[in-house]
Formats: sequence, structure tokens, C-alpha cells
Amino acid sequence: MISGKGRVKRDLWSNEVPPKEVTVSVYHDEREVANNWLYHSLLFIPVGNEKDVLNSLNEARQKTGWWKELHFVELDNTETENHLALEWIDLFAQSLFEKVYFYFFSVNYQNLDKTWWSKPQRDLRIYNRFFQIGLYGAIKWFFLTAGFKKVSVQNIFSDKKSRRREDKFHTQPMEEIEVKSLFKGEDIVFEHSEIIEIDSDHERERDYPSKSHFAQFVDLIMGTFSQIFDNTSKSKGKCMAADKCLTFELPAKLMKYNTNSRYYKRYAASFFPKQRLTKEQILEDDIRSKVNQFYNKREMKYILRNQRSLF
Repeated sequence: MISGKGRVKRDLWSNEVPPKEVTVSVYHDEREVANNWLYHSLLFIPVGNEKDVLNSLNEARQKTGWWKELHFVELDNTETENHLALEWIDLFAQSLFEKVYFYFFSVNYQNLDKTWWSKPQRDLRIYNRFFQIGLYGAIKWFFLTAGFKKVSVQNIFSDKKSRRREDKFHTQPMEEIEVKSLFKGEDIVFEHSEIIEIDSDHERERDYPSKSHFAQFVDLIMGTFSQIFDNTSKSKGKCMAADKCLTFELPAKLMKYNTNSRYYKRYAASFFPKQRLTKEQILEDDIRSKVNQFYNKREMKYILRNQRSLF
């Protein structure tokens, strides 16, 4: 059942044996590489796993001694912060894939009209549409195509940003997914009608301090992937994080369709669009049907940096 003002209501499973279901919390962050890429990263944690995942992150804090906010852009401040970043990447690659799902969705600005996303003229509908595409695509890939019949999203938490009053980011993506999934016969339920913005610093977040640790974790993985793809920094901490991730062949393994990979249906990365699209095409109802616009291979500039210097 979907609740909230103006929400779509339904009960698809009455008088039937309850199907395989999953209830998750979602943690979102974004990152821009100026004039090139917009990244949306989404961490899905089944609610029954949240305590275990938080314990794992905090055990790494205990091991390293870093209890303050971990923020990728500030890596290189202290040795203990760098150490925690490496420990969290190790958890991401070695064990947490059994308890969480992670989606790295990249929007290629080169194939968009600059006026759609440049500040302050940015078209908020376009930005929110990208978030919706990433969220809906991840729900379908991780859950609906993996045998789950019903997906309940308990809450979506997003790193707090300064947003314009007319921005419908907090409600529009979920409302449109609900309508689309209803007509497709997909049971996707958002238990709360608005995205919750939180401070990623757990020492400043008053309402959901424990959730801030997950926001920091998303930020770290997203920033590390960006460092590998874009090679935006020469700082020691960021390079250490990239090197650690590469020892596990990440994100390269996520760009391969390998059903035998331990990350299959757990972690994913995709890029959009492959070719230029009009605003109307992006805003139309069924953009996910344009499979030719989603691709999974991209060069990793961090790896290529030394090779190019030889020529």
C-alpha cells in the first residue's frame, strides 16, 4: 500500500500467498566533475542488515582511531583518516557485498545541452530525472530481475544540499516511479513520501546520526571511483584510496556482465547517455527502454596517467 497525499494506492497481493519481498533503506550522494560528469551513487541496505553494516563500519573506526567525519574531498588530512578510508574500501570489496547493494550511475554531460544543467539556469526537471532513472534502474536490476516480487523502500536519505524552493527533488522521483511501476505491474512501495536530507557529519546530524555513517561510506566509494575514472587529484590520500580499490579490480569488474562475479546483482556501474539526447527524449516516460543509451565501459584515466606520459 502506498500512502501520502496524492499517492497511488494499491494492494496487489491480497488473497495471494505473500511473494518474496525485500525492505531497504537507500543512501544517496552525488558528485560533479565540472563540464564532464554528474555521478549519482545509491547504497541499498536491507533493513535487517543495517545494524551489522554499521557495526562493521564502526569496528573499522575503532581499529584506525578515526571517529570524525570521513569525507573523500578531505582525504590526505591525517594518516588515521586515510587508514579508515582504506579499511572501508576493504570492507566494500571483501565482505559488505553480501549485505548491501551499490549503484554508481554516471551522466555524461558531453552529450547534453549545457544550458540544461549549468548553474544557475539548471533545469531541475532534468537533474531530478537523472536521479529517478538511477533509482528506478537500480531497483529493477538488484531486486525485480533477481526474483523479488515486492520492493519496499523504507526511507531514502540524501546528503544535505542547498536546493531552490521550487525544486521537487524530495518528492518528484518517487511519485513518477510509483506511477510507472503501477502501470507495469511492478510492486515498488515507498513507505515515506519524501526524501530525507541529512548532514553527512554524524557529530552535527541531530535526527539521524547513525545514518550519516552510511552517507560517508557512499561518498567514499563514489569519490574513489571518480578518482579512478577521472584522475582529478594527486593528493596522497585519494591516490591511496584509488590504489586500494584497484587491488580488487574495482570498478573494472562492475563494467563486465559476469554472472559468476561475487558482485553480480550486488554492485553495478553504468553510464548515460551514449549519444546525444534531446530534452524531450530524456523527460519521456520510458527512457529505460532505450538500452542503446546505457553503456558499461569507460576508460580509467587514473590507470592511464603514467602510460600517456611515455608518449
